[in-house]
Amino acid sequence: MVVKLDLNCSTWLRSQASTVRERLCQLQKELTNTLDYDVCLSLVFNDSRNVAVVKGAYIRDNILPESKIPETVFVNKGIYTALKSLINKKDIVEVYQGGIYSSLIEGMESEVYIPIFEPIDSIGNSLRLIGSLYLGSHIMKDFPKDTLNERRLCNLISDISKLYTIIADELRDTIKAINLISVFVEILERKERYLPNHSFNVANWCREIGMILGYSKEDLTRLTYAGLLHDIGKCHIEGDILNKPDKLTDKEYAVVKEHPLMSYRIAESILKDIPLLKDIPRIIKYHHERYDGKGYPCGLKGDEVPFDSYIIGIADAVDAMLSERPYKKALDLNAAIKELYRNKGKQFHPKLVDIMIEMLTRAKNQLEVNLIQPMELSSLILNLNENLIIIEGTLARIDNFYIFKAWNESKVADINLVDITSAELAIKDLNNINYYDIRIEDLINNEFYISIIKLIPSANAFSLLWNLDGILYDPKDNRPTTIEITKIGGESLSFYLNSEYKIDITSFSKPLKIKILFDDMDIDVSGIIVKSHNFGPYKYFNLHYTNIPDAKWDSIYRQLFRKQIELRKSVAQLK
Repeated sequence: MVVKLDLNCSTWLRSQASTVRERLCQLQKELTNTLDYDVCLSLVFNDSRNVAVVKGAYIRDNILPESKIPETVFVNKGIYTALKSLINKKDIVEVYQGGIYSSLIEGMESEVYIPIFEPIDSIGNSLRLIGSLYLGSHIMKDFPKDTLNERRLCNLISDISKLYTIIADELRDTIKAINLISVFVEILERKERYLPNHSFNVANWCREIGMILGYSKEDLTRLTYAGLLHDIGKCHIEGDILNKPDKLTDKEYAVVKEHPLMSYRIAESILKDIPLLKDIPRIIKYHHERYDGKGYPCGLKGDEVPFDSYIIGIADAVDAMLSERPYKKALDLNAAIKELYRNKGKQFHPKLVDIMIEMLTRAKNQLEVNLIQPMELSSLILNLNENLIIIEGTLARIDNFYIFKAWNESKVADINLVDITSAELAIKDLNNINYYDIRIEDLINNEFYISIIKLIPSANAFSLLWNLDGILYDPKDNRPTTIEITKIGGESLSFYLNSEYKIDITSFSKPLKIKILFDDMDIDVSGIIVKSHNFGPYKYFNLHYTNIPDAKWDSIYRQLFRKQIELRKSVAQLK
């Protein structure tokens, strides 16, 4: 069966996108009742047709719990041969209990998949398969194909198909945006090795601020992508300027000040056909404007500047303050807080200064920071028949599944899914690394498709937003190396150092010593490195304690709480 659509209807339908899901559910209910089935699902394919996303579900008379309805179907899995057959035949496929195909939903005695198409050309002569309607019944029955020729049913499925077109476009838009952002992140990494790390940090800050402000899911996504793209204009600036260790000349600084406009033009070009992200170019254009009107490129002030641009501006500034670069040292947290207050109502929006300082002065328990944003800087950790492989890349969330895209595709070329015995993800969140158990469902075009991501909790672990210095002593010659500690827990701590430091990683199989440098005392701990990853210009390590007395652990906690109280006192004095 083929349903032809009027391509001109898509403009009106897009304008009604907010009601698409509600209307789809109504039509599914009507179809289910008309054909006397119990369940109706709307399955929409990605362009590779290896994933079908459930975009609408109707269950008649609550015949089964919603928990039995899949959110995402990975078509290449062996149990979904019926859906695979529909894709190959592009025709109706029927499934019966005990037949050649497995059931999609447990308890259904008979099921049917109806292909849904969209037109490729303006007159509808060329069609593309974009999804499938699923109908399930708890009793055995044959699907009445002849009824599909009836005018009412034909019109009903045609209306459903129009809604599928909108949903498929949204899915394509999301994947297109993620692919474009990934390309520019890689370009920025070649220009200036700190830029990808900075872009993801800014996106993380933006997302946290947006969550505090009560932003919707769509607004959080838009703000996060804007954070990731705010510096893409720097790909047009010479690397010698971006990496210059000395003060820039007036001419060089003038070139750097052009990057918001360059970012705006690039974003406008690549995002103009993606409705969800169409406001991003305007947001990033003004992220260097100041509240007092002394910023650039336009010298706007107050409410003339989009509020989201102020969010990116303060996130950009704070990450720059707290980050070390070849041409500057990182500020300590007290100095950063003073800088924020000094520029409250001048460079920064007053409301955002209060929010940012509250975020900076709170040590966060790990279980508070396990939300995964639309794109994450991450490493995929694979055990392949006892061989460990670590692949750097980006993780993207798309509806109810994830895609990991490797930066170095040659590392993926020889990997076979059947050889993977276990898999984890390490995801960078500002300075901290969180670890997740994952389930990989498919590997296509060097991209890993992931269905489940579950945080691996670290007992009593606190992520630190301030700089806690430490000293790592090389186990071979006791040579000291300065480190930054990002997390301290009851069983382990995490730290990072610049990748330029030359440390023999093999020596980490031996116990080593770390000195934690608090303001008024130093505390030594010993342990063994159990995990390590590269993220951009830094190396991150997780050290598991080998022996730490309770008294020493109590001292560490007292120092952490003391530091937090001091920060809050400092904030109270500066207000």
